[in-house]
Order: sequence, then C-alpha cells, then structure tokens
Amino acid sequence: MTKDIPFYNTNEDPEVLRIFLIRHGQTNENSQKILQGHLDTDLNDTGKEQAQKLGRYLTENRNIKFDKVFSSDLKRCQQTTKEVLSEYPETERPEVQLEYGLRERSMGEIQGMYLSDAEKYAEKRGKASFRDFGETPDEFQHRLTQTVSKIMQKSTELQNIAIVSHGGSIRQLLKWFNYTEHDMHRIIVFNTSCTIIDYHKSNHKYDVKRVGNTQHLGGGEFIVSDLRLR
Repeated sequence: MTKDIPFYNTNEDPEVLRIFLIRHGQTNENSQKILQGHLDTDLNDTGKEQAQKLGRYLTENRNIKFDKVFSSDLKRCQQTTKEVLSEYPETERPEVQLEYGLRERSMGEIQGMYLSDAEKYAEKRGKASFRDFGETPDEFQHRLTQTVSKIMQKSTELQNIAIVSHGGSIRQLLKWFNYTEHDMHRIIVFNTSCTIIDYHKSNHKYDVKRVGNTQHLGGGEFIVSDLRLR
C-alpha cells in the first residue's frame, strides 16, 4: 500500500538516538523468489539504483547525516551501504561497522531454493511450512536483539545512526519494538525502504516513527503485505 507521509529529519535531541533502519537493495534472488538466508548474494542493477536514489534523497532532500552506520556483513547490505554513502560528500561519510548479528535468518538446508520448491520440500518432509527450517524464531530474535542492544550501548554519545539489514530481520525487530499497526506475520518492507525508530536513552524504550518509507522511489510508504513477494 502507498500513502504520502512526512519523513523524519536528522534528530537533534541528545537524549534520543534516531535509528534509520534500511533494508538492502534488490538482488536477482529477490526478484526470482529464491530464499537467500545467509547466502552471500550481490545487488543487481535495480538494487544499486535503489540504493543510490536513497542516498540522494537522504542527503539532498532531507539533509540526513549519520554519526555511524552499522551493516550486516553480507554483501547485499555492504553494497547497499556503499551506494547510499557514495551520494554523500566524502567529508560527510560516517564510519561503517559490519555486524554478523544483523544477518537475515539462516534458512538452513533450503537456502538457495525457489520459494515454491521450498514449500514442496517442507511438505514432503512433514513440515507445516518452509519456515520450519533453519534458525528458530527464538534463536533469530536472540541474535538480532543482542546485536542491536550492543549497538545501542556503543552509541550513547550518538544521535543519528543507520542500520542496514534484511527484510526478515527488520520484521523481527519490529516485533521486538512492539509495533502493532500492521500484521507482523505478513509484513515485508520493500528493498531500500527506511524504517525510523527513536531510542530513548534514559528509559531504553523504542518508539517506531515510520515503517517501510520509500519516498526516494516515488511511492510514499510502500509495505509489501504478501510474504510471497520478496
């Protein structure tokens, strides 16, 4: 769905850490509905263009400046980070720290399968869903939340950071942030969408401001509500 909404600017409150949570750009595997998990896939040309558009929007339209960027260590996130920051003047490019813990959920033995094949594979093995392979939801959430909590601890003197991660990771974090506006079992944020969260340093609370904003792609806020669409 799409709707026109305002985009939050650079945070100037020292008691708040504003998190710009960015999903990586499109990969060929996304467009082909292939389950990536921890596979180290590359952005395709569309994904690179999406990331460049986001970088131009952040720096030229919104004047967003990051104190630091934390990125999943998988290539599709590293490449997204590189393309976004390439649109900034060199003197305004922040330090980038890679974090294994920001990776997508590992899909185990079905990584690399087409979604349709993974569903058939699960059925043949008596599984209720292809989601029953790989990391459990509890394992996934523990890894992610431990990583984000450590990032918050490292960022007490900062006011604006970007976290570049994956669709499933962002959905899992939104559950942890107690976000309830959309059905979290079906939500997928679009490639290079920007989700904005304010972390209040005094009480360690997260306040979700925007989810899945894609104004840089011309769509206002675009949230994919069908899990089959990647």
